[in-house]
Amino acid sequence: MASISTTWTQRDTVAFTAGTLSDIDDCVTHIQKHLHRGTLSASTTPTSTDVQNFIIRAKQKLATKYGFTWRRKFSYASTAAGTWQYALPADFAGGGTVLREITTADDRLTFYDPITFDSNYADPAGSDNAVPEIYTIKDRELWLHAPADGSYTLELEYQRSGDDSTSTDISWLPESARFMLCDYAIYRSFVLLQNWEAAANYKSEWIADTMDAKHGNSHQKWAQMNYMAKNWHYKKI
Repeated sequence: MASISTTWTQRDTVAFTAGTLSDIDDCVTHIQKHLHRGTLSASTTPTSTDVQNFIIRAKQKLATKYGFTWRRKFSYASTAAGTWQYALPADFAGGGTVLREITTADDRLTFYDPITFDSNYADPAGSDNAVPEIYTIKDRELWLHAPADGSYTLELEYQRSGDDSTSTDISWLPESARFMLCDYAIYRSFVLLQNWEAAANYKSEWIADTMDAKHGNSHQKWAQMNYMAKNWHYKKI
């Protein structure tokens, strides 16, 4: 069976202040200072590539495990006439979404859970083509009703996984989170070096900092709701 391919264009994002760690190379320099093993290279333990991979892994962990407010992302795709099934962006991490059709009226499409969508539109391909008004998400696919009658621009607001189109991008992370990436990479580096005491110390620091960040971010979200509980629906972000 042929795979579904959809081209999504990411909206430009506002970068956090560069600070001490402006990019992943700065992170590698910071890490090698803490390892006290000289300049990292392709022949050292850990290698410079190992450290970059640790940083990328830490970034993914921050994005997927903790619901930071800056996880949101916007991407754009065009519909094709008669098409109702589209692939989601490669870094879609599940959870809440908002979908808008911005060509004609900037309208938000109505979300149906997959069961309700199937109950109402058992055969989307058999529906008359029109401006899409309803959508659902099935695993890694976006389904529309009605199938588009032409080319419309969709704006999808969703939660990123941390797997960016440029894997080394850390500009969307605040400086405090960039230091957390370094702590995780230092911890993993000391594991490779079998320095268990140092590894345990940096692992503890990583866990403590991420828990503090999660608590602080939760407090921000709670404040945004005026400290009042409200019903949730996973359509919302």
